[in-house]
Amino acid sequence: MASSNRMLASADVNGQKWDRCLTDAIFKTVSGVALGFVFSALLFKRRPWPVFLGTGMGIGMAYSNCQNDLRSPYVQSQSIPITRPDRHVPT
Repeated sequence: MASSNRMLASADVNGQKWDRCLTDAIFKTVSGVALGFVFSALLFKRRPWPVFLGTGMGIGMAYSNCQNDLRSPYVQSQSIPITRPDRHVPT
């Protein structure tokens, strides 16, 4: 029986962050390549530079997001219950 409020080990937290980084990098790179192909075919007479530009932008955005996620000391996937010590809930 797994509890949803259990504490995560730091290795689990780092593993989840790396999983999110890799998923984000793959998604953004593929999206940049796809948009580069579309713009290359439709607007720029099949030149290769829009594909390279889209790929670079996708990798750059993924790198920036991953850097921010890995530097963040907070776990974003868990909700923190808000309690106020000065107010008591009547039972």
